[in-house]
Amino acid sequence: MNPRIKAVPPSLTLAITAKAAALREKGEDVISLSAGEPDFDTPQPVKDAAIKAIRDGHTKYTATAGMASLRRAIAEKLHAENGLQYDHTSVMVSVGAKQCLFNLIFVLCEEGDDVLIPSPYWLSTPEMAKLAGANPVFVPCPEEKGFALTAEAVKKAWTPKTRLIIVNSPNNPTGAVYDDKELTAIGKFCVEKKIFVISDEIYERMVYDGRKHHSILALVPELRSQAAVVSGFSKTWSMTGWRVGYAAGPKEIIDAADRFQGHATANTATPSQHAALAALILDDSFTDGMIREFDKRRRFCVDRIKKIPGVSAAEPHGAFYILIRVDGLYGKSIGGKKVSDSLTFCEILLEKEKLAAVPGVAFGTDKHIRISYATSMGALEKGLNRLEKFVRALQ
Repeated sequence: MNPRIKAVPPSLTLAITAKAAALREKGEDVISLSAGEPDFDTPQPVKDAAIKAIRDGHTKYTATAGMASLRRAIAEKLHAENGLQYDHTSVMVSVGAKQCLFNLIFVLCEEGDDVLIPSPYWLSTPEMAKLAGANPVFVPCPEEKGFALTAEAVKKAWTPKTRLIIVNSPNNPTGAVYDDKELTAIGKFCVEKKIFVISDEIYERMVYDGRKHHSILALVPELRSQAAVVSGFSKTWSMTGWRVGYAAGPKEIIDAADRFQGHATANTATPSQHAALAALILDDSFTDGMIREFDKRRRFCVDRIKKIPGVSAAEPHGAFYILIRVDGLYGKSIGGKKVSDSLTFCEILLEKEKLAAVPGVAFGTDKHIRISYATSMGALEKGLNRLEKFVRALQ
């Protein structure tokens, strides 16, 4: 077996979700706050477009990089909404933003290259770097600074081996929205040191408290020859299962990623591409309504967590996650079982209270657990009640 895959652990988020689902199948009343998936249904016009595509016979292969019509529409979206101008030939469509990230990391990295990853991080990013033969180098984003990435931290982490940095704002798992001044400083440093930038902007619409999403590529135009933007349809239009993501960047890099994808998956499912094309022409009413509801849930969760003894949480300003700090409870026990870290915390929490959350160790912070508020208010109320009951029972 390839030693690289031996070093890669399974996804803890998917593992927790699967365990919760298995308990549900046994008839257990499980509340899951683990998955990063909006609970809203995909908009009807998007579903109708996929059905029409199937009925019209659009069920064959497309170009590996996606339908030209969809790539043009994505290029238009990037220009109109993000201030980024690309020809459609510099855009590719993949099986979710996750595949875009892996494609880019794989084609950009050589054996032994360093990849800068702000920490806490999305759990798949360092594993992608490892699979490409690169070394993940974690750039600390302290909780006391709102989990924000700073240019100073990037400069400290840089070495001559640094090949690229992955920027994710709004951020999973912290909910941090990076400051435009810091992003500008980071972008200029990357230009100076010739560091390639991958900007993961999948949560770009999920911002609150008057904050604004800024693309580092728009803030630092001279960066664009050594940068790519990645996004997709899963979050903005609640299309997680449709598996449509996209990347845009220098044509030679996108062409290389296209060649890699041609040997990995070929094109994204054709009906899903037609659905994505329909999503791009929707008005903002669906997404705006969803974000208003997420904001309501976010504020509820922040206020509710404040009432639970022994835990705390930095207020998130984007995405739909909260990191809850629980390390003050380590060493305590319940029913003869000791909580010693974030993994045992979540395992015992699921066992005792049938509440699924993700251990922070999956994201590089063993002091926290992560919950998602992309679920119903009823589930959040019940779930946080169960969390408080669990915490109060620890001795």
